[in-house]
Amino acid sequence: MKPLLTLLIIFFCMFDGPIMASELIKITRVDNRDSIQLYFSFDRPPLFNETVNEKRINLIFPQSKIAPDLQIFEADDKIVKILSHDKDGVYILSLFFRYKPQNYTFSKSADEKIVLEVLLGNRFSKSYKNLADRLKGLTILDRNSSDYSNPYVLSPYSRDWISFFSKYESPLNVDIPLRFSFPPFPTIQLLPSGKESTRQLLSPEMYALAGQGLWAQLAPLILKKLQTEPEIVQQKLLALIYSEVLARGNDFEEAFKQLHLLKEKQPEEPIEDLIIYLLALTQAIHTDPHLAGLEFKELEERISTSNPLAPYLLNSQIETALATSQYSRMNELLLRDDIGFPDQVKEIRAIRQADYWFAIKQPVKAYVAYNLLSESVLLPTRPYSLNRYCTTLYNNKKFEESAECYEQLSSLALSEDSLGLVKYRLNMARLKFQNGTSLVSDFTQIENAFSGSEAGYRAALKKNDLFLLQDNSRYNWALKQYEAISQESILRAVTEEALFKQALIYTLLGQSDKSITLLQKLLRDFRQGDIKPTAQALLIELLPGEIKRLVDKKEYLKGLVLAKQNKELFKKRWIDSVYLVDIAEAYQKIGIFDEAQQLYLYLIEIVPIDKKEQFYLPMIRASFNHGNYSLVDDYAAQYTYNYPRGSFSDEILLLRLQALVAEGRLAEALRVLPTPLPDHRGIIRLAGSLFYRTDNFRDCTRVYNILADSNYSFSPIDRIMYGESLFRTEHFFQAEDMFLQVTRDNPFFNQSLYRLAELERRKGKEKNGLRFFRKIVETGRDDRWKQYAEKELQFATAASRM
Repeated sequence: MKPLLTLLIIFFCMFDGPIMASELIKITRVDNRDSIQLYFSFDRPPLFNETVNEKRINLIFPQSKIAPDLQIFEADDKIVKILSHDKDGVYILSLFFRYKPQNYTFSKSADEKIVLEVLLGNRFSKSYKNLADRLKGLTILDRNSSDYSNPYVLSPYSRDWISFFSKYESPLNVDIPLRFSFPPFPTIQLLPSGKESTRQLLSPEMYALAGQGLWAQLAPLILKKLQTEPEIVQQKLLALIYSEVLARGNDFEEAFKQLHLLKEKQPEEPIEDLIIYLLALTQAIHTDPHLAGLEFKELEERISTSNPLAPYLLNSQIETALATSQYSRMNELLLRDDIGFPDQVKEIRAIRQADYWFAIKQPVKAYVAYNLLSESVLLPTRPYSLNRYCTTLYNNKKFEESAECYEQLSSLALSEDSLGLVKYRLNMARLKFQNGTSLVSDFTQIENAFSGSEAGYRAALKKNDLFLLQDNSRYNWALKQYEAISQESILRAVTEEALFKQALIYTLLGQSDKSITLLQKLLRDFRQGDIKPTAQALLIELLPGEIKRLVDKKEYLKGLVLAKQNKELFKKRWIDSVYLVDIAEAYQKIGIFDEAQQLYLYLIEIVPIDKKEQFYLPMIRASFNHGNYSLVDDYAAQYTYNYPRGSFSDEILLLRLQALVAEGRLAEALRVLPTPLPDHRGIIRLAGSLFYRTDNFRDCTRVYNILADSNYSFSPIDRIMYGESLFRTEHFFQAEDMFLQVTRDNPFFNQSLYRLAELERRKGKEKNGLRFFRKIVETGRDDRWKQYAEKELQFATAASRM
């Protein structure tokens, strides 16, 4: 490549004679999604051509040089290397692209800028070149696709917000503690002596009390028998039974004490194993299941798999793993098949298998496992597992079966908090297949019976929902109820739901400003809340209208503050970019033009190609108002190149001309002027001014003639420029008429009097001419024209004396 560049340089240096080199003043880069545009600004039109070699494009400008302060953009992931070579009157800019460009154009625009437009390649463009060739002629439509990360798109309520009151349910966790399983009573029947010896120790009355779970009544009977038993062996067995009864009856301290005493007496191995087992089981129930798990493991090493205690020990280990959330360990234990299980233990293991699937969030497997136990006798007696079965039915929308299940669960011995939530969920299940009106009283009862608890607050929320759905005229009443709940409840889920429902009611009442304030508070306070996506969806819906309302009311600062507070929603493009126009307009109105310009530029970058054009004019106007005239020229050049017959061509051209004039770049402004001039008074008038300031009085006269023919209302400066141009082009009669229209308050009044004096002289009316000169000297405020007039009067006086 270097020899090629050398030959090119030598070739362009062979021309003899003085050549005025074009100077490259500026390079402007514009990045689009799939293309890059480079705009080269010269002080005069240059020669140019290019060569291409795979990923490299050489831009060659013979008879050109670069300005000393020229800045070239940095390399990046699209253009990975840039070489600039300026020698012997030839400037070469070599661009190395990451991928071979698919296409490019290198041409001169209508405003005489040199433009390189490159359709970028990618890692597929070479592989699929043949396919691309076959597809030539097909048009790719830019279709709007749904953004499935957008909360408004995802929300099930965004099309019908009132449905939130009937459909939304915050996540509910009814926490019922695990109850460990005991072996059949009494445990001593697992000793080698078997059940026969056990039957002889206890009376039928004792068995009856045990069958009813009346352990507190059974304990004194066992103790009495223990105290009257003469045989030591039987005493040991009764002491162990007594300890077991205390443990089953939740008398933990006494049970623990008795079992330790028995262990210290160093009993025979089979009895010692039972004592260790009951000690560990008591510890698992009342203190620390983690420690109990370790003790169960130690006991497992002491006994064989054929030991009658083995299946119950394994089951206790499974339950300990469940209680301590050691689900991998639990699964290992459930998979063991080296122990034979009695029927009752088999059923317990099946229940724990279902509990395992539920615990590791395998809802389908849990549903199937629990359904297989629907006829179980044990399941309805175990609140922990029954609760999960009810939840599984509810989550699978088996609401009638779920209601029956929760009804059954509510009849078991539960804590007050658990009972309240079970009753709440029972009525939520009923709500799915019963009329809401019939359940208002049920939720009211829960609210009153469990006041101040989670169940009470949840029931209050649902009661208010049902009242509101029955009569939507009760918005203001419901608003007060939700507000009270949000202030009283210390439960995050309840407070979050109550706050959102307040915001939603304000929306339904048409008070978007109040709704937005609450939504912003909710999103600040509940960053990980369940309602966050729904709150964002409602905010996305409300923000554009509220910002527009504030802008329309000329409350621009409020609109901008609101937009800034929610800028992340705009950044993620969850709000249609067209609404950013209102924000940009607000920036314009309060004079923050640089922010407005940047916002319009952002819009041009992100919107589809068919929507870009509309944002160029306000962006260029913002740049102009900010005084950034160089940017005005750049953006206008881009618009002219991309939209040669654009809808805003005239307005943008006018701003561009004004910017160039403001910077004193009159020659460039003249080059930009199209021929013929567009039918736009502002451009025609500015063209006249340009021609006047560059002493092109003939074209200035021509342009002002156009304005005069269109009944244009001339300003004071227009009259002077038009009159002066007429005078310089010897249209004296028209010039005199224009100068006579200049009034005393015109800052150019003295100039007009001077030209009138000259015109009178041309007509041979010397006295009239001198009268105009004297008027300038006597009343003039412009020292220059006053001096000119004085000299003319002096010449006239001297001439009259000769």
